[in-house]
Amino acid sequence: MKKLALALAFVAATSTGGPSLASPQDPTAAAASPGANTALVEDITRLWKANLSEEFITKYFAHSDLARDLTPGDIVVLRNSGVPETLITSITLGRTAAAAAPGTTQPPPALPDSRRWDGLALRNSGIVLFKSRWDSGMLEFREGSLRWVDSRQTGKNLLVPMEQIAEQQLTCLKKAGGNECFEWVVKTRNEEYHFRDATWRQGENAKVQDLFDFFRGSYPNLVSSRNPVDEK
Repeated sequence: MKKLALALAFVAATSTGGPSLASPQDPTAAAASPGANTALVEDITRLWKANLSEEFITKYFAHSDLARDLTPGDIVVLRNSGVPETLITSITLGRTAAAAAPGTTQPPPALPDSRRWDGLALRNSGIVLFKSRWDSGMLEFREGSLRWVDSRQTGKNLLVPMEQIAEQQLTCLKKAGGNECFEWVVKTRNEEYHFRDATWRQGENAKVQDLFDFFRGSYPNLVSSRNPVDEK
Protein backbone atom coordinates (compact mmCIF):
# COMPACT_ATOMS: atom_id res chain seq x y z
CA MET A 1 0.00 0.00 0.00
CA LYS A 2 2.86 2.39 0.77
CA LYS A 3 4.31 1.91 -2.72
CA LEU A 4 0.87 2.46 -4.28
CA ALA A 5 0.40 5.75 -2.36
CA LEU A 6 3.81 7.05 -3.51
CA ALA A 7 3.03 6.16 -7.13
CA LEU A 8 -0.30 7.99 -7.03
CA ALA A 9 1.32 11.07 -5.50
CA PHE A 10 3.98 11.13 -8.27
CA VAL A 11 1.32 10.85 -11.01
CA ALA A 12 -0.71 13.69 -9.44
CA ALA A 13 2.35 15.97 -9.24
CA THR A 14 3.26 15.24 -12.84
CA SER A 15 -0.27 15.92 -14.05
CA THR A 16 -0.39 19.26 -12.21
CA GLY A 17 2.94 20.64 -13.55
CA GLY A 18 2.84 19.10 -17.01
CA PRO A 19 0.59 21.50 -18.91
CA SER A 20 2.53 24.63 -17.82
CA LEU A 21 5.82 23.10 -18.89
CA ALA A 22 4.49 21.92 -22.22
CA SER A 23 2.53 25.08 -23.10
CA PRO A 24 4.23 27.27 -25.75
CA GLN A 25 5.57 30.74 -24.78
CA ASP A 26 3.15 33.60 -25.37
CA PRO A 27 4.54 35.43 -28.43
CA THR A 28 3.25 38.76 -27.07
CA ALA A 29 5.09 38.39 -23.75
CA ALA A 30 8.43 39.62 -25.12
CA ALA A 31 8.65 43.32 -25.85
CA ALA A 32 9.24 44.07 -29.47
CA SER A 33 12.51 45.85 -30.13
CA PRO A 34 12.02 49.27 -31.69
CA GLY A 35 12.89 49.53 -35.35
CA ALA A 36 14.67 52.37 -37.08
CA ASN A 37 12.75 55.60 -37.48
CA THR A 38 12.96 55.27 -41.25
CA ALA A 39 10.82 58.29 -42.19
CA LEU A 40 12.74 60.68 -39.97
CA VAL A 41 16.14 59.40 -41.10
CA GLU A 42 15.21 59.69 -44.76
CA ASP A 43 13.84 63.22 -44.33
CA ILE A 44 16.96 64.44 -42.49
CA THR A 45 19.22 62.89 -45.12
CA ARG A 46 17.19 64.36 -48.00
CA LEU A 47 17.28 67.90 -46.59
CA TRP A 48 21.00 67.70 -45.80
CA LYS A 49 21.85 66.50 -49.32
CA ALA A 50 19.74 69.38 -50.69
CA ASN A 51 22.38 71.72 -49.13
CA LEU A 52 20.01 73.28 -46.59
CA SER A 53 21.69 74.81 -43.54
CA GLU A 54 21.97 73.06 -40.18
CA GLU A 55 19.96 75.89 -38.58
CA PHE A 56 17.05 75.40 -40.98
CA ILE A 57 16.98 71.61 -40.62
CA THR A 58 17.16 71.80 -36.81
CA LYS A 59 14.26 74.27 -36.60
CA TYR A 60 12.21 72.23 -39.09
CA PHE A 61 12.43 69.00 -37.09
CA ALA A 62 11.93 70.75 -33.74
CA HIS A 63 8.29 71.20 -34.82
CA SER A 64 7.92 67.87 -36.60
CA ASP A 65 5.05 65.52 -35.68
CA LEU A 66 7.42 62.54 -35.69
CA ALA A 67 7.39 61.88 -31.95
CA ARG A 68 10.11 59.25 -31.63
CA ASP A 69 13.66 60.17 -30.82
CA LEU A 70 16.56 58.99 -32.90
CA THR A 71 17.74 55.49 -32.01
CA PRO A 72 21.42 54.40 -32.09
CA GLY A 73 20.65 52.60 -35.35
CA ASP A 74 19.22 55.81 -36.84
CA ILE A 75 22.35 57.75 -35.87
CA VAL A 76 24.62 55.18 -37.54
CA VAL A 77 22.56 55.38 -40.75
CA LEU A 78 22.70 59.20 -40.71
CA ARG A 79 26.48 59.27 -40.21
CA ASN A 80 26.97 56.73 -43.01
CA SER A 81 24.88 59.04 -45.22
CA GLY A 82 27.21 61.97 -44.54
CA VAL A 83 25.07 63.89 -42.01
CA PRO A 84 27.45 65.66 -39.56
CA GLU A 85 27.41 64.91 -35.83
CA THR A 86 26.67 68.57 -35.02
CA LEU A 87 23.39 68.42 -36.94
CA ILE A 88 22.37 65.11 -35.34
CA THR A 89 23.03 66.57 -31.89
CA SER A 90 21.09 69.75 -32.68
CA ILE A 91 18.05 67.79 -33.88
CA THR A 92 18.10 65.57 -30.78
CA LEU A 93 18.30 68.54 -28.41
CA GLY A 94 15.63 70.46 -30.34
CA ARG A 95 13.22 67.52 -30.31
CA THR A 96 13.79 67.01 -26.57
CA ALA A 97 12.83 70.63 -25.89
CA ALA A 98 9.79 70.41 -28.18
CA ALA A 99 8.62 67.25 -26.42
CA ALA A 100 8.25 69.00 -23.05
CA ALA A 101 4.89 68.58 -21.35
CA PRO A 102 2.32 70.99 -22.87
CA GLY A 103 1.14 72.08 -19.44
CA THR A 104 4.62 73.16 -18.38
CA THR A 105 5.00 76.92 -18.28
CA GLN A 106 8.40 78.42 -18.95
CA PRO A 107 9.41 81.72 -17.35
CA PRO A 108 9.93 84.57 -19.83
CA PRO A 109 13.57 84.87 -20.89
CA ALA A 110 15.53 87.58 -19.17
CA LEU A 111 17.04 90.31 -21.31
CA PRO A 112 20.78 89.87 -21.86
CA ASP A 113 23.11 92.10 -19.90
CA SER A 114 24.19 95.35 -21.50
CA ARG A 115 27.49 95.08 -23.34
CA ARG A 116 29.79 97.60 -24.95
CA TRP A 117 32.54 97.19 -27.54
CA ASP A 118 34.91 100.14 -28.07
CA GLY A 119 37.41 100.36 -30.89
CA LEU A 120 35.22 99.03 -33.67
CA ALA A 121 34.96 100.13 -37.30
CA LEU A 122 31.69 100.26 -39.26
CA ARG A 123 31.88 99.92 -43.04
CA ASN A 124 30.45 102.76 -45.11
CA SER A 125 27.71 101.58 -47.43
CA GLY A 126 27.67 102.31 -51.16
CA ILE A 127 30.52 103.76 -53.20
CA VAL A 128 33.19 105.51 -51.15
CA LEU A 129 35.40 108.17 -52.79
CA PHE A 130 38.10 110.32 -51.17
CA LYS A 131 37.35 109.07 -47.66
CA SER A 132 37.93 106.07 -45.46
CA ARG A 133 35.95 102.91 -46.14
CA TRP A 134 35.59 102.40 -42.37
CA ASP A 135 34.28 104.69 -39.62
CA SER A 136 35.53 104.27 -36.06
CA GLY A 137 33.21 104.27 -33.10
CA MET A 138 31.57 102.30 -30.30
CA LEU A 139 28.96 99.56 -30.42
CA GLU A 140 26.64 98.86 -27.51
CA PHE A 141 23.81 96.47 -26.79
CA ARG A 142 21.36 97.97 -24.30
CA GLU A 143 17.63 97.65 -23.54
CA GLY A 144 17.09 95.15 -26.34
CA SER A 145 18.65 97.35 -29.06
CA LEU A 146 21.95 97.54 -30.89
CA ARG A 147 23.42 101.07 -30.79
CA TRP A 148 26.30 102.44 -32.87
CA VAL A 149 27.90 105.74 -31.84
CA ASP A 150 30.17 107.19 -34.50
CA SER A 151 33.31 108.84 -33.15
CA ARG A 152 33.16 111.72 -35.68
CA GLN A 153 29.69 112.24 -37.09
CA THR A 154 26.62 111.82 -34.93
CA GLY A 155 24.53 111.67 -38.10
CA LYS A 156 25.93 108.18 -38.67
CA ASN A 157 24.73 106.87 -35.33
CA LEU A 158 22.49 103.80 -35.51
CA LEU A 159 19.76 102.27 -33.38
CA VAL A 160 18.61 98.79 -34.43
CA PRO A 161 15.97 97.06 -32.24
CA MET A 162 16.74 93.40 -31.67
CA GLU A 163 13.39 92.29 -33.12
CA GLN A 164 14.50 93.69 -36.50
CA ILE A 165 17.69 91.61 -36.60
CA ALA A 166 17.21 88.47 -38.68
CA GLU A 167 20.74 87.03 -38.84
CA GLN A 168 24.32 87.45 -37.70
CA GLN A 169 27.36 86.24 -39.60
CA LEU A 170 31.11 85.93 -39.19
CA THR A 171 33.19 86.51 -42.33
CA CYS A 172 36.28 84.31 -42.17
CA LEU A 173 39.42 84.25 -44.30
CA LYS A 174 40.22 80.76 -45.54
CA LYS A 175 43.51 79.47 -44.12
CA ALA A 176 45.14 76.06 -44.15
CA GLY A 177 45.59 75.94 -40.38
CA GLY A 178 42.11 77.25 -39.58
CA ASN A 179 40.01 80.11 -40.87
CA GLU A 180 40.57 83.64 -39.51
CA CYS A 181 37.25 85.34 -38.69
CA PHE A 182 37.71 89.10 -39.07
CA GLU A 183 34.28 90.69 -39.71
CA TRP A 184 30.93 90.60 -37.92
CA VAL A 185 27.82 91.17 -40.05
CA VAL A 186 24.35 91.82 -38.69
CA LYS A 187 21.39 91.65 -41.07
CA THR A 188 17.89 93.08 -40.90
CA ARG A 189 15.21 92.57 -43.52
CA ASN A 190 16.51 95.47 -45.62
CA GLU A 191 19.99 96.34 -44.34
CA GLU A 192 23.39 94.86 -43.58
CA TYR A 193 25.92 96.31 -41.15
CA HIS A 194 29.57 95.23 -41.27
CA PHE A 195 31.89 95.66 -38.28
CA ARG A 196 35.61 94.99 -37.77
CA ASP A 197 38.13 95.63 -35.03
CA ALA A 198 39.60 99.09 -35.54
CA THR A 199 43.06 97.46 -35.78
CA TRP A 200 42.00 94.56 -38.00
CA ARG A 201 44.84 95.28 -40.41
CA GLN A 202 47.23 94.26 -37.62
CA GLY A 203 45.36 91.01 -37.18
CA GLU A 204 43.15 92.01 -34.22
CA ASN A 205 39.85 90.14 -34.42
CA ALA A 206 38.87 89.46 -30.81
CA LYS A 207 35.97 91.92 -30.67
CA VAL A 208 34.10 90.53 -33.68
CA GLN A 209 34.39 87.00 -32.30
CA ASP A 210 33.13 88.24 -28.93
CA LEU A 211 30.16 89.93 -30.63
CA PHE A 212 29.25 86.73 -32.46
CA ASP A 213 29.50 84.60 -29.31
CA PHE A 214 27.49 87.10 -27.24
CA PHE A 215 24.51 87.18 -29.60
CA ARG A 216 24.61 83.45 -30.26
CA GLY A 217 24.50 82.78 -26.52
CA SER A 218 21.90 85.46 -25.72
CA TYR A 219 19.62 84.70 -28.69
CA PRO A 220 19.97 80.98 -29.54
CA ASN A 221 17.12 81.20 -32.09
CA LEU A 222 18.92 83.88 -34.08
CA VAL A 223 20.35 82.49 -37.31
CA SER A 224 24.13 82.47 -36.89
CA SER A 225 26.54 81.42 -39.63
CA ARG A 226 30.11 81.72 -40.88
CA ASN A 227 30.96 82.87 -44.39
CA PRO A 228 34.38 81.73 -45.70
CA VAL A 229 36.09 84.11 -48.18
CA ASP A 230 39.36 84.12 -50.10
CA GLU A 231 40.53 87.63 -49.13
CA LYS A 232 39.78 90.42 -46.66
